[in-house]
Amino acid sequence: MKSKYATPTTGLLSLILGIAIGVSFFPTSAIPSRTALNPTPTYSAYASLLDTEIRGLDQATIEGYLAGEGLSQDLPAELNGYPGLRHTLDLTEELELTDEQLIQVQALFDGMQVKAMSLGEQYLQAYSELELAFREGSITVEYLKSQLETIAAIEVELRFVHLSSHLATVQILTHDQIAQYNLLRGYADGMNHEDMDHSK
Repeated sequence: MKSKYATPTTGLLSLILGIAIGVSFFPTSAIPSRTALNPTPTYSAYASLLDTEIRGLDQATIEGYLAGEGLSQDLPAELNGYPGLRHTLDLTEELELTDEQLIQVQALFDGMQVKAMSLGEQYLQAYSELELAFREGSITVEYLKSQLETIAAIEVELRFVHLSSHLATVQILTHDQIAQYNLLRGYADGMNHEDMDHSK
């Protein structure tokens, strides 16, 4: 006569079968994956800018603004045959600048740098105020728009100071000096030498 109670073996088999059936109907998408439970960090390339003097700007850029450097803002002129004042002074001997030319270029550079340094400080101050508003959570749409307009106006002035200095430089140098400048700077191959003398 069969017992009305299931044997231990039979009970175990029933349990395993029940689990198997349940798992087959349970959507795998609902089971948290190991990756979801322990996500791999995807670090931002900007993480290092969290600890700079002005969050969002690297230290070299900050120092460049304070020193009145071009920071690539003058490239439209530099790469199209309009020499820059700083590099013209650096190439004084190679370009064989006359005493008069050297005095003119140095005076222009000194004036340009004073203006650029002042505007650079203004830019950093305005940028810093904007960044701080985001950091403190006090930013508003109205302030954002106003501050961006302020920053843009400073950028325009700063870019004008740098680019206009290139226009002034070609009024001092000769055609041959301009050609030599671009040759020494590595730009000559991509330029039309007939168009390099912008002052004549």
